[in-house]
Parts: sequence; C-alpha cells; structure tokens
Amino acid sequence: MSLFEVRTEVLLAAGEGTPPAGAMSKFGVPAVMSKWDLFALGGRMFNLGEGTVGTVLTGQAVNAAGIVLTAPAIRLAVPTGTTIFPRRLNLAIETTAGTLNEIAVVASDTDSYTSGGTAVVPKNWRMDDKRSSAMENVYHCSGSAIVEAALTNPRHLWKYVRPAAFTAGETFEGLTTVKWDDLIPLIGPCSFLVYLGAATTALTYMFALDWAEVDSAVV
Repeated sequence: MSLFEVRTEVLLAAGEGTPPAGAMSKFGVPAVMSKWDLFALGGRMFNLGEGTVGTVLTGQAVNAAGIVLTAPAIRLAVPTGTTIFPRRLNLAIETTAGTLNEIAVVASDTDSYTSGGTAVVPKNWRMDDKRSSAMENVYHCSGSAIVEAALTNPRHLWKYVRPAAFTAGETFEGLTTVKWDDLIPLIGPCSFLVYLGAATTALTYMFALDWAEVDSAVV
C-alpha cells in the first residue's frame, strides 16, 4: 500500500503544463501538514504504554552501576522490511529512591531479545484503522526481567542521569517527555530499547511511547 495518496479532484489539477492550485480550507487558508500529521492520518502512528492505564511499573533490576545493557525496561523489535521513526517518549516517574538513577534510549541493529518480560500490544493512533503494528517482541520488564543478548552497534538516542535520591514533593520536569522532531530511521531488523537503571532501589514509573511505521521499500 502506498504511503501517500494523490487525488487530482482534491488538488484541482489543471491541464498538463499548468501548475495545480494548492489545497485550501473553505476560508482560503492553505492546508499545511507536518510529516507526523501525515503519518497519523495515514494510520501509520502507534502508541505503547503499560498494559493497564495507571498501573505503576518497576524499572529494570537494581545494579550498583545503574544501567545494565542486557536488561532493558521497555523494548521492541523492528522486523525486516519495516522501518520506524521514534516520535515521543513520556515517562511518569513515581519514585526514584535509588542513590543513582539513569535513563537511556538506545537502538541496535539486531533483534537482541532473548527471554523474559511482560508482553504489551501497540495501538494504532487511529481508532478506526485496522492496521496493526508490525513490531515484534514488545515487552516491559515489570514483573519479569527482560534478558537481551549483547547489543551490536548501539545508537544513543537520549540519556538522563539523576545522581541523587528522590525527596518528597520533588518534580521531574527534565525527564518527563522527550520528542524526536527529525526522522530517525530505524530500519529492521533492529531493536528499540529504553533503560531505566538505578542503584540501591529500582525506580517505578508509567510510560507512553509513540512512533511511525512504514514499509522499508519507501524509505
């Protein structure tokens, strides 16, 4: 299926050699869309979160060094023939009682999933779109630790470090949401991994993750 559809009756195409009139609203305002709008309207945007909204999850296993690359908190695999573009990661941090808390978003060029985790199902942004996500091995670690093989050629997409313990009434504005405005093509097979590492006490959280999916043939 083509990613974009051009309808001449909408674009008011004239005869050959004559530039068509741009699409406009009834008020004469030119129609302008971002690439993310196009992905969403085309049923190409997907959302992932905790299985039950409001259920607080526990981050990856506690380790004195913080992040353990073989134990992500959230992960998904992009299969061969599919490309994704990460859009947004929203973390709602419940507690970070550890003396060191580290967050990292990483992509690697294989599906490194080995075992463990609790399966979750991505949802299409469009409630009327029947297209399902092509993602494989989609898990979060709460209730069952995820085990990854050694990562190959990791790409570092985003990081946050908090070298202190949680205190009452504190906010976490610096790590609430990260957006990728530019297209970052993660071409399958590959893995998209979120790490929530901690020392002494694992952090707890809720999350929302969004991305666009296309056939790799159009990239």
